[in-house]
Amino acid sequence: MRKHTIIGTALLLILCFPAWAQEKPDGQKAWDTVDYLASNDFQGRKSGTAEYQKAAEFVAKKMAEYGLKPAGENGSYFQMVDFKRWRHFDQPVRLEITSPVHRVYFPGRSRDFHPNSGTGSGTAKGKIAFVGYGIVSEENGWNDYAGLDVGGRIVMLLPGAPKPFNEELKKEKSLEKKLKTAVAKGASGVIVMNVGEGVGGRRFPTGARKGVCPEGFVVMTASGDFCDDVFYTADRSWKYLLSKTLREKKPFNTLLDITVEMEAHYIEEDRQAPNVIGFLPGKDRKLKNEYILIGGHLDHIGVGVDGFICNGADDNAASVAVLLEIARVLQANKFKPGRTVVFCAWAGEELGLVGSRFYCEHPLFPLEKTALYMNMDMVGQGDLDMCIGGMWEFSDFFSLLKANMQDKFKKRLKYRLRYRGSDHSAFLPKGVTCISLRSGNVLTRTLDDEHPEYHRPGDMAETIEPELLQQAAEYHMDNIIFLSHCKENLLDPEHHLRFLHKDADVIDLHCDTIGRFLRGSDLSLDNPKGHIDIPKLKQGAVDLQVFACYVGPPDDVLVKNQAAKKVLRQIDGVHRLIAENENELALVKSAKDFRGLRGTGKTGILIGIEGGYAIENELPLLRSFYQLGVRLMTLTHWTRTDWADASGDETPKFQGLTELGEAVVKEMNSLGMIIDVSHAHDETFWDVIRLSKSPIVASHSCCRALSEHHRNLTDEMLKALAENGGMVGINYHPAFLKAENDHKLSLLSEEIAAKYGIPSDLRAQRKADPEKVKQFRREFIPRAKQLRKSLPEVNVKTLVDHIDHVVKVTGNANHVGLGSDFDGISSTPVGLENTGKLLNITRELKNRGYKESDIRKILGGNFTRILQKVCRD
Repeated sequence: MRKHTIIGTALLLILCFPAWAQEKPDGQKAWDTVDYLASNDFQGRKSGTAEYQKAAEFVAKKMAEYGLKPAGENGSYFQMVDFKRWRHFDQPVRLEITSPVHRVYFPGRSRDFHPNSGTGSGTAKGKIAFVGYGIVSEENGWNDYAGLDVGGRIVMLLPGAPKPFNEELKKEKSLEKKLKTAVAKGASGVIVMNVGEGVGGRRFPTGARKGVCPEGFVVMTASGDFCDDVFYTADRSWKYLLSKTLREKKPFNTLLDITVEMEAHYIEEDRQAPNVIGFLPGKDRKLKNEYILIGGHLDHIGVGVDGFICNGADDNAASVAVLLEIARVLQANKFKPGRTVVFCAWAGEELGLVGSRFYCEHPLFPLEKTALYMNMDMVGQGDLDMCIGGMWEFSDFFSLLKANMQDKFKKRLKYRLRYRGSDHSAFLPKGVTCISLRSGNVLTRTLDDEHPEYHRPGDMAETIEPELLQQAAEYHMDNIIFLSHCKENLLDPEHHLRFLHKDADVIDLHCDTIGRFLRGSDLSLDNPKGHIDIPKLKQGAVDLQVFACYVGPPDDVLVKNQAAKKVLRQIDGVHRLIAENENELALVKSAKDFRGLRGTGKTGILIGIEGGYAIENELPLLRSFYQLGVRLMTLTHWTRTDWADASGDETPKFQGLTELGEAVVKEMNSLGMIIDVSHAHDETFWDVIRLSKSPIVASHSCCRALSEHHRNLTDEMLKALAENGGMVGINYHPAFLKAENDHKLSLLSEEIAAKYGIPSDLRAQRKADPEKVKQFRREFIPRAKQLRKSLPEVNVKTLVDHIDHVVKVTGNANHVGLGSDFDGISSTPVGLENTGKLLNITRELKNRGYKESDIRKILGGNFTRILQKVCRD
């Protein structure tokens, strides 16, 4: 880091402010703004409402008062944002049983009922007709309305379709199709029965497109309690009718002498609402055309169908109040930024980041010159902990901020890994560096949550802590002061490259590291030797590492009968390694396990077996390994098992798989264990392709068209792997990446071995005269070192050449990934000396023009897909 990057904040204050400037952020002043914006007068500030517009005008007035220049349209602070199909329910919203008894029900998603989008507006009243699933299909001989006249009645129906006919009736089971049928039959409205799982539909179906339901045709989704009340009041049972439908596979319906009245007022139309944007122009001749953005969303969710106002004090009036407080203090101190500082209050975050996404498609300041977007969302509740999204993903950039940060803030920082869900998410795909602050902890939805009234009516100003508002303002103001004058290249594309790598699922399909652990290596340390340890996994941002438990071809029957024991020792080692490092590692046995690790900072460990010798020709052993957590098995190693030919066999003894081998493949499919065909003979590969019902992998292999080696895959094999839905993990071993280099070394080895009368094969040398082997190595090692200097370099580009080839042959980037073979290979490509350097692969892929979506697939997304398909949750 250059000298100027460690200038303290205090010194920058002297440089940027007049010597007499003393104004600091005031948490109470910010709280007063929260109190105003989160009052009932603003009705929850839903974008598109008059109340949101009033809030936007208030923010614009304050921006002008605090000296910010307008950045919006026609000299205003407003950037008008289009909201297509803006939807809203006005009050009142009612559902009542009016006869023979009077019962009133309460609206809300987790309450008694909820109106459906697309409903007609008005009041619907009528007696009930139960029509089962509400499906009419002449093609399938199904008619839930058979024998009923539902004219003027309110139809009660179940979501989805009966399970025995779910596929046959899939065209008819949508709610929109059912509503059209009910309208055509003369019904006055529909009640969808939200009665839980197992009846064939999803909870809270969304509704229908505008115009499907005529005015006055009201559609509600009602709870099981309401449904029970209707039927029990009529001395009937809907469960009995549904049970008969499912058992006898035919519809059962009925009319009920129960009158229901319901009312809804639904609005669906195109509207607009403004982003509110002001700026302080930069004064530095070189830096003024670079931009620092800071913002948070102004909107909230408005008034619920239950009539309660969700005022959104914490979410997110607090952030807008902090934004304005920063502007106030900067003006009071006559701050003159070098870079231009832009203040943004976004519309429509609660409706899908509409405002910030609109800005990113219609930027008022060039995104390619936007050095940073700082987001705030929910900064007024909880403790003093500062959860920072982007602190990990943009760690190099954040280190600039941290070097100039007050010590009190450094102590409060907490990672918020892979954070999405707020306005910074609109900027990330555009290549903009983003960090986002939330106070307290992340949302847990538990009773001790530090944001307990999230999206609820209790999110009121009285719950906001002025101290937290002051902290957020002071922290961001310090960042603005520093960054606006910082001479570092804040637009370095390396920042986004590192984000891409860290944000992707990075998965390595094969390593032999557990052997080092069992030999006493402390993998919690950053070891000078070895390719993988926990610090290097973190440095390389590895999210999932397959640990192979290796057993090689047995030399004799005794060794053969010890294969399972050898692998069990390694499996136990993996479990012990995870237990000893439970804050850093976690066992992964399914896609669900892996998904659960997102945001935890832990690296997942998936256990594999390398060498089918481990099962000792016994399917029960295979099943036992599965119970111990094994989720991948490489069928062979260098030479054949008793049931599968290997790539190292000069001629295939079995012509692929034996009967037992076929049983192994079928059992692995049945268990949900990934079949690995690295090391398999070509004939074995084709047998597995023919038999497997699940995607298969070649966990650590390369392309034979680029490097002629029996361990690599032909183009025909790559195409078949793609058709199977599988993938190849590219091996990092230079001998497989560029086999001609290894061939020249092999010729040298054979020459020197012949000189001393010993075999050139390393395994065979174990039985040779030790003295002659020593003489061989004494001569071979320096000559081989010299020869390597004359051979073409094998580096990251070489590895990516193989990735390129798979993509070209298969037609897309869906079937290739990383399979390092780390700690199992004697040398590595230049630039990939250990797993901490995986960023170099991402950089090379980016340099070659790969789309970011494809880079994510290659780094790990493809294996994530296979894990989801094979290792069932």
